[in-house]
Amino acid sequence: MHDENQADIMNQTEIIPPAPPGGAPTPATGARGRGCGIVALALVVALIAGTAGGVGGAYLLYRAQPAPSNSTIELLGDATEEAVAAAAAVALPSVVNIDVLGSAGDSLPEDHPGVPIQGEGSGVAYRSAPDGGTYIITNNHVIDGADSIVVTDSSGERHDATLVGGDAESDIAVLRVAESIPVISIGDSEGLVVGQLAIAIGSPFGLEHSVSAGVVSAVHRPLTGFGGAEGQYPYVDSIQTDAAINPGNSGGALVDRSGALIGVPSAIYSNTGVSDGVGLAIPVRSAVRAADELIEKGRVDTPFLGVLGQTVDARIAAEEDLPVEEGALVVEVTPGTEAEKAGVQPGDVIVALDDVRIRSMDDLILTVRRQSVGDRVTLTLWRDGAETTVEMLIGVKPADLGTRP
Repeated sequence: MHDENQADIMNQTEIIPPAPPGGAPTPATGARGRGCGIVALALVVALIAGTAGGVGGAYLLYRAQPAPSNSTIELLGDATEEAVAAAAAVALPSVVNIDVLGSAGDSLPEDHPGVPIQGEGSGVAYRSAPDGGTYIITNNHVIDGADSIVVTDSSGERHDATLVGGDAESDIAVLRVAESIPVISIGDSEGLVVGQLAIAIGSPFGLEHSVSAGVVSAVHRPLTGFGGAEGQYPYVDSIQTDAAINPGNSGGALVDRSGALIGVPSAIYSNTGVSDGVGLAIPVRSAVRAADELIEKGRVDTPFLGVLGQTVDARIAAEEDLPVEEGALVVEVTPGTEAEKAGVQPGDVIVALDDVRIRSMDDLILTVRRQSVGDRVTLTLWRDGAETTVEMLIGVKPADLGTRP
């Protein structure tokens, strides 16, 4: 049985532990064992010092400062063969390294002193704070349980950071530093095309400001069976990329060829614990949405229908004598939710939400998550052998849902 935020578990998919300090190639436990990062077997380290040039009429002009060999590269947007270097020159100043220090007290014997735990991840300067400081986006699992957080910018300067808020449901957290850090340009994760260039920037294994490149392998990849406690499924709408992502990359930047942020690298699908060419990033649309809510009100309201269910297939349809062989079968309606108020019933098979076809529970999860709390939607469903519609509001997922009896 699945709730509306659940699908089949993919056992090989995992959040990778954070990189240990100093770049040692041994995975380490993060703050309370949940910190993470993301790094690569094949690291592409592009240490690019310099600043981006301005935007000219129909093209972007990027100029990197001289490399140690005293060579100079002029980069002309889409026309250059050095597209990765161009994007990195633009985005690198906005990407930071994050060091976290916590203690593993929960799993220790009573009265045993806490054992310090240290880990590393990455972050992206997102918005300027009203007082001149900077808000930084990272993954919630990077900073979860941290007692202290230090941010290192691209110039090597270290800044003490405070936690604005974190949300396990979206796996997004926001930090704040008092200093000004160049903010990244926000791209369009909705317009991504499979096969387009994707560049990951972060701190794999603690190797700060490393760059790797690949392509967007898939979009709207639903991986809802992992990535948090029961009822928490942050990777319902992932960007898949073959850009090398490894421990330490978590919370960093996935950018397009212009250097604009399109996603936040967060997890990998791997048998080895390091990059096997299947990295997962939270789309920037989802990351920014969560970050803005954390900044404005200190929490994220997750869109929620209020049903538990499972994907309909030919076997389920035959066993339950259903009139359709695809859709989301409602097994239970959560009391007090908008679904209960609207009259959704166990045994209903949801086949559409507004004009979006629902073939599975993953489809339902993704479609609901792309709504806003308070939106009015129309469910098309089968009940007692007949097709009908139900109008309802999108509600807020209860914070205590996973702990209810």
